[in-house]
Amino acid sequence: MTLTQALILGLLYYLANSPWPFGGLGNYAIIYRPMVLGLVVGFILGDPVTGTIIGATINLMYIGFISAGGSMPADMSLAGILGTALAISQGLEMNAALAVAVPLGLLGALVWVGKLTFNTVFVRLADRYVEEGKPEKVWIANILLPQMVLFLITAVPCFLAAYYGAGAIADLIASLGGNFLRILSIIGGMLPAVGIGMMLLAIYKGPARIFFFLGFLAAAFLGLKTLPLALIFLGITLLYIELKEGKDEGQAVEDVPIAETGALKASKLLEPKDVRSAWWKWMYYFQSAYNYERMQGIGFLHSMSPVLSRLYKDDPEEMKAAMRRHVEFFNTENATGSAVIGLAAAMEEQKKLGADLTDEAFTSIKTGLMGPLAGVGDTIWQAVMIPLMIVLFLGPAREGNIGAPILYSALFFALYYAYGYWLLKLGYNKGSEAILNLMENKAINKVIVGAGIMGAAVMGGLVSQYVNVKTAIQFPMGGEKVFSLQTDFFDALVPGLLSLLLTLGAYALLKRGWKAQYVILLVIAIAVIGGLVGIF
Repeated sequence: MTLTQALILGLLYYLANSPWPFGGLGNYAIIYRPMVLGLVVGFILGDPVTGTIIGATINLMYIGFISAGGSMPADMSLAGILGTALAISQGLEMNAALAVAVPLGLLGALVWVGKLTFNTVFVRLADRYVEEGKPEKVWIANILLPQMVLFLITAVPCFLAAYYGAGAIADLIASLGGNFLRILSIIGGMLPAVGIGMMLLAIYKGPARIFFFLGFLAAAFLGLKTLPLALIFLGITLLYIELKEGKDEGQAVEDVPIAETGALKASKLLEPKDVRSAWWKWMYYFQSAYNYERMQGIGFLHSMSPVLSRLYKDDPEEMKAAMRRHVEFFNTENATGSAVIGLAAAMEEQKKLGADLTDEAFTSIKTGLMGPLAGVGDTIWQAVMIPLMIVLFLGPAREGNIGAPILYSALFFALYYAYGYWLLKLGYNKGSEAILNLMENKAINKVIVGAGIMGAAVMGGLVSQYVNVKTAIQFPMGGEKVFSLQTDFFDALVPGLLSLLLTLGAYALLKRGWKAQYVILLVIAIAVIGGLVGIF
């Protein structure tokens, strides 16, 4: 690997954790994902097809990894970048690359903790700008300084690991011999069970349980690949929802009365570009200075700066008061949280027009909405839509189709930003009651239930296709004939049965409260011991 390539890989790792180029959760869903990173790393190293294949393989481990409430189980971006780079430069087989990547992902989680810790320093700076009444300076505390720190703790270590670590790892693998690579391959074949198990935590409930097994059996006995399996179960899911739930009789959003905190008057002080600018800042920089003290508080204040500058530029004391109420603790899913940006903008506008809105009113509305919106948003996007879209494109990507990660990225970006902008307009035009009514609407519940059912079926298919657990145990039957426990028993009974049992076992441990890191270590231990003694 050349010096230039290693430098670019370091920059790529920074971008995967930064607000650029797709925005806050846009990056998390796109260039933070190993399937997309594999393609990019492949281009950097001159082999995009192999990079796509390896990245998609590594992504199997992270299908169900969810970052919610400030937690990050593992850093899949570091695993995707260095795992793919090492696999291409050292010629590792796919499962072996996955086994190498997973420890890197666990180590990379320290970067997340470091970011949230270091960023608490900038809370004091943001408070200073609040007391000065200068919203135009908040970007320094929200973007400039936090991103400088982030660059140092991401780009530099990744560059050093890529440039100096590849050779050391290659020498280690060569010294350990072929048996070591065989063990790595066994580990890599078993680890996707943990990723799928984490996904099941969110969707393995109610009728989805049945569909999970139906998806597994369809893939095991009929040999269906991911895309046809998904299309078939999409039709089955729509039929099931229609028969089970009937027609939606929920109240239409248009019929919901405007809440007191919504647009109380027809007068407008804000221009559309002010509200749009606030939303863009929110979608891109909501977690740029994410920290343990205020979480997204600085990002929320920065997002509101176009609105506050328009309304209070000639009233310094009101500007300070408005900035104080928007730098408080805040934490939610950002596209769904767009509704709060719209609502807060409308409330500030009405307050300027003379409405009796206290600071406590702003605080109660924001804190009252952020929890429910986070629950709905994380369920829709992190638990259902992102994994489901990844799964649909994972099969073609593992076959070397470099268009798969590109189509996934474009589809996510379009859907996610359209959804966020719609909620921004809803919050600004309709108010809090419309937002709460929307979350309780039967149509939304149908979408969530239906996506969970379809997702469970596809996850069942993934177990059959991508979790690889095979026993090497054989019994002599006399003469040269042997009885293979794998071929003559498990495969004859249900193909992929051991893979299914391992996945359900990982899910059971996670459901009992085991941390994902501990389940990963347990699976690795089982694979190593089983490989050494000849069980696998």
